[in-house]
Amino acid sequence: MSGAGEQAFTIRPATPEDEPAMIEIQHSSAIHHATIDPDRWRMQSLEEGARSRRHWNRAQPRSEGLVAVADGNVVGMIELWLKRPRDREGARMARIKVDLGLAVSPDWRGRGIGTALMRAAEDWARAQGAERMVLDLDANNAGAQRLYERLGYEVEAIAMDKAIEPQPSAVDPPDIVRNRDGVIVPTLQGEQVVLRPIQPDDREALMDVLSDPSVVAVWDTRGPESSTDELLAGDEGWTVWAIEFAGEFAGSIQAAENDDEDYKSAGIDIFMHSRFQGRGLGTDAVRTLARYLIGVRGHHRLTIDPAADNERAIRTYEKVGFKAVGVMRRYERGVGGTYHDGLLMDMLAGELR
Repeated sequence: MSGAGEQAFTIRPATPEDEPAMIEIQHSSAIHHATIDPDRWRMQSLEEGARSRRHWNRAQPRSEGLVAVADGNVVGMIELWLKRPRDREGARMARIKVDLGLAVSPDWRGRGIGTALMRAAEDWARAQGAERMVLDLDANNAGAQRLYERLGYEVEAIAMDKAIEPQPSAVDPPDIVRNRDGVIVPTLQGEQVVLRPIQPDDREALMDVLSDPSVVAVWDTRGPESSTDELLAGDEGWTVWAIEFAGEFAGSIQAAENDDEDYKSAGIDIFMHSRFQGRGLGTDAVRTLARYLIGVRGHHRLTIDPAADNERAIRTYEKVGFKAVGVMRRYERGVGGTYHDGLLMDMLAGELR
């Protein structure tokens, strides 16, 4: 089955072999929720999500799971819990219900997968004698709400909460931004660029840069939406900056810090829109961040890992002081689905130019 003009997909029961793919899809969903509602959701790492999923699979095993498959890959999932009424339901109508949880891979959203999974889930529920389908929905998840409303779902209850403001002395000023580890993220001034903390309002600009063909060719194969969600949500050990040039959003640069005193070091990653490439801005951004990581954060060694055939990026990093350590064979998967070599480069504090 599929939507008109879309790549074909099929719906089938989930199997134990599907679990790794389902963990990945659930992780993408967690990133999405942490991005649209950061006050209530945090982005777990893939490992944390897998542990949590194993716990709940044991504590509350599902009654059924269905997956959507395209080209042999699991691209969507729905899990179902059949709930029969208790002997005493009080004034509430006693009905057999099915609780559901739905998630679709970022690059397959809006292509009919969610609708097909919901229809298949309802067919399964009818066969079990269920009278109602029940789901929970974050108030900020407008896209999912539109899907469910199109399928005839209505609001049955409203959950309300209120943030209790901490003592004024514990509140950061509005211009202070902290990363997931609680470290204040400073604005860094380079010779040409400004590195400032990434903000939720940067989403559209970030998507635009990540959709640029020159960035797509070397960045995350999961697509611009998934990468944007992940960068905005943040992760432990990572700090993300926007790169600005003459007031324009040019790209992003990130640092991953290892604070273990035996291995204290940091890694850098960067991407920029093609409009800003070839002008020395990437060199300035990497040098500016390297100075901060060495001079302020106290790292004695930095690493960076461009594709082995990315000569332009390698020259940029060499200008800052990075040196080639060795080729990492079949290190990274590209947009074509094949793995290519990566070049590990590092720089000691005294080698910064």
